[in-house]
Amino acid sequence: MRARGFLIMLVSAVIMFAANTWAANGRILYRFTGGTDGSGPSTLLMDSAGNLYGAAGGGGNANDCTEQAQNGCGVIFELRQVNGAWQQSVMYAFQGGSDGSVPSGNLVFDAAGNLYGTTALGGGSEACYQGCGTVFELSPNQKGGWTENVLYRFQGNADGASPEGVITDKAGNLYGVAQAGVQYRGVVYELSAPQWTKKVLYTFTEGLQIFPSPGLVFDSGGSLYGTYSENYACFPQCGAVYRLTPKNGTWTETDLIVFPGGGNGGNPTAPVILDARENIFGTTNAGGNNFGVAFELRNESGHYKPVMLHNFCSLNHCADGKSPRSALLMSANGVVYGTAPFGGQAGVSDGIVFKLEITKYGWRQTVLHSFAGGADGEYPGNLISDTQGNLYGVTWSGGDQHGQRGYGTVFEITP
Repeated sequence: MRARGFLIMLVSAVIMFAANTWAANGRILYRFTGGTDGSGPSTLLMDSAGNLYGAAGGGGNANDCTEQAQNGCGVIFELRQVNGAWQQSVMYAFQGGSDGSVPSGNLVFDAAGNLYGTTALGGGSEACYQGCGTVFELSPNQKGGWTENVLYRFQGNADGASPEGVITDKAGNLYGVAQAGVQYRGVVYELSAPQWTKKVLYTFTEGLQIFPSPGLVFDSGGSLYGTYSENYACFPQCGAVYRLTPKNGTWTETDLIVFPGGGNGGNPTAPVILDARENIFGTTNAGGNNFGVAFELRNESGHYKPVMLHNFCSLNHCADGKSPRSALLMSANGVVYGTAPFGGQAGVSDGIVFKLEITKYGWRQTVLHSFAGGADGEYPGNLISDTQGNLYGVTWSGGDQHGQRGYGTVFEITP
């Protein structure tokens, strides 16, 4: 159900640009080599012991698995501290057949220590070129390693294809978003534990070109929130933030804001997050100054008031970043952190890590790090934090070492 009319955002952003302080407040924990250790990391997860886990879409074996990952089918990796140094190990290297290929999207643990995720390709279905993707489980085995079990193989078209990440509810059921074939625009699905029966909760059918973004989030009442973008020309509209509400086994979709494009932002391609009051925070990668905005949908008794937190590329050379594409992260004291894969240091434009904090004058943006490419890394993805408030993230490429091309990094920043 589409919201009626357009909602004009309130511009209340005050911008402050901080110099590149990587040496003072951050460090690279690991540089990928593009071989068996993986390449192109896209996500991170931290366990209660402070160990890091992630997905890298390439590398892992010597096969030219797909056009997207010519040096392998991708890996799930772990980083843990040993005597103060971070050491990387591969938990599973995908083979590109029925087990899946090109892992991407967020990962999630269950209470028993099993790890769940998705692959965008593979799985064996002939309905999609190179397979329609999978949902998988990695379980600890008696040999000290991990065993992969494919929970579901997508079939394309109405069933969905190219999933990217899952979340879990209190009962251990998995939920995610999958793109689909020409006839359908994408689906939101559930896999019910323990038999892992799949059910399509909602199919996007409105509009000519709808692209549901990866990533979902629950509210306290069990409703799901996500975003979708529309064709890049922003016609007739530029995407929306939506809510899926369950009632008697049926999920009803409501658009909470429909982006008109232009100065108000458009085409959200990242998940949203909720704060304790269930205000909604997110980004668009278009609109504003043509390079996206950060926004809040303020929850006022079930009605949502849009507020612009930051209008990207408001500084020369987009020193404050442009085209954010990853979910925001909120600290316990309400500070918002995020990344933009482009913009930053003049003449380089390889992305930034930023924070947004409320002041008496409105929201203020500070750049915590501007990536310089090369050994520094480039094109940052999502952020996570530990209990001390340190930030961890990945860059999709860069991290060059010994004169060789880099294949991505894992980094840490102390805000």
